[in-house]
Amino acid sequence: MDELLDIVDDDDRLVGSASKAAVHSEGLVHRGVIFFIFDNYGRILVSQRSDEREFYPGYWSIAIGGHLHKGEGYDATALRELKESVGLEAKPAFITTYKKRFDDLDRENVRIYAFFTDNSPIPDPKKLMQVEFSTMEELEIKMLQEKFTPETLTLYVTARDFLSIAADISRQSKKTKGA
Repeated sequence: MDELLDIVDDDDRLVGSASKAAVHSEGLVHRGVIFFIFDNYGRILVSQRSDEREFYPGYWSIAIGGHLHKGEGYDATALRELKESVGLEAKPAFITTYKKRFDDLDRENVRIYAFFTDNSPIPDPKKLMQVEFSTMEELEIKMLQEKFTPETLTLYVTARDFLSIAADISRQSKKTKGA
């Protein structure tokens, strides 16, 4: 059975619901989440999408995500997708929102999150072929060598900036505790 998604306007106000198939075939604006997974060394999880995926099969990505089901909240979706996609549980850190508008059929209002974990991800083979943690430098090289999803460059900047801010906060916290 095709899952039902909430349909929203550009300001994220609920205007109705439709099947996932209708959302994608008619270009209806809907809600989604994207998240980064970092390990305790500050490396980012890089994943290769399954060949079964509707969009960008076999492409690499630095984020995992999914659609909000009808009536589902952003935070709950991020937690659900984390568990379903890579078998992890962690507390989400909200980063930002953006309007994903790649073409007339791919239109989502998205919230971006980050998760930190010291556990090993176990990818769902229906969603992901493989996953690996990479430093930002290793990722930059891989981005030149492999096919990545279209939003990767934008997401890379978001992830890099978030990681830098998180490191600054951690350093400040350690200084305060040590004073």
